[in-house]
Amino acid sequence: MNNYFCVLPFYGVEIGHNISKNIHCCELPAGTDIKKVQESIVAQQRSPSCYRCWQLEDQGLTSSRKLHNQSFDFYLNRDLEKIEQDAINHLNQPQIIKIHTSNLCNGTCVTCNSILSSAWASLENKQINYNKISTKLIESINWADVKQLTFVGGEPLLEKLNFEILNLLLDSGNTSCFISIVTNGSCALTPGQFETLSQFTNLNICLSIDGVGPRFEYIRYPLSWDLLCENLEKFRKITSNISVNATISNLNIFYYSELIEFFNAHQLNYMCRHVEFPLYFSPGNLPDAFKQQVLENNPQYHDQVKSFLGTGHYSASLFAKFCQEIRRQDNLKKISISDYLPLDFYQNLA
Repeated sequence: MNNYFCVLPFYGVEIGHNISKNIHCCELPAGTDIKKVQESIVAQQRSPSCYRCWQLEDQGLTSSRKLHNQSFDFYLNRDLEKIEQDAINHLNQPQIIKIHTSNLCNGTCVTCNSILSSAWASLENKQINYNKISTKLIESINWADVKQLTFVGGEPLLEKLNFEILNLLLDSGNTSCFISIVTNGSCALTPGQFETLSQFTNLNICLSIDGVGPRFEYIRYPLSWDLLCENLEKFRKITSNISVNATISNLNIFYYSELIEFFNAHQLNYMCRHVEFPLYFSPGNLPDAFKQQVLENNPQYHDQVKSFLGTGHYSASLFAKFCQEIRRQDNLKKISISDYLPLDFYQNLA
């Protein structure tokens, strides 16, 4: 068994309005030579380009590599060793699709921007360009043969085109395709949308949750925590497969235990990854004294938190940009970080 194998470089493709050319995996850095990645995998070596997944696995956390290996093995109904051999023999084709249909969104998340979110463009009084994927590209896909399909945004549940794509799957008879919708949890489903999603036997709702209560409402302003919790229970009526994608930044790292305990209490499978862009939101970009406070506040998750804090070093210039950006966003949104993150350290940023 090749413990370095990953299905994504061989069977994955990511397409969208904001992607100039198709890529195989969103975890890979821009400009990655996919052939070199594939060669490393075949040689049973860690490709340097795959550091994000290996970093998570070294922490004992679940990576995209493990998740997609397990699910593709199951939905293709074929042993992973045989799937790998098919790839080596060039018998592979794109069957794991991640699709960015548009930038339509209702959130102005702290680490996002006006290119990826129409709500951010509106907040900054910029021209709103609803960038959509081309119809020609959608029509070029053999929907009957797709095994895994992930919708990302923007906010996928706001984009009507996503439900048109789901209907293409239904028309092709592909109701067993694994569907994952990455959502901020703010959208109540219409009866028609509820009916469409209910027809898929392998549906995953992946919630983007980076904080609990006021922490969530600050990081993903202007979304409502109570509404997210209400929608969580509604989503459980159409699927038992509810998961979470959590982004760890210098804004929520202090509250890491609170976040993980919520996931565990609600039996939510989760994946955590740290912010890499903008770099000034990285958890590593914190003063050493506060990093020590973070560790002391999360004793049961010491190793995981320590790893996130080690993703970078404190930089006075980057930290100044972080403070400046927090003040800029608070002014635009007419809120104050001190009302959501009451710790003295964050209050001093207001």
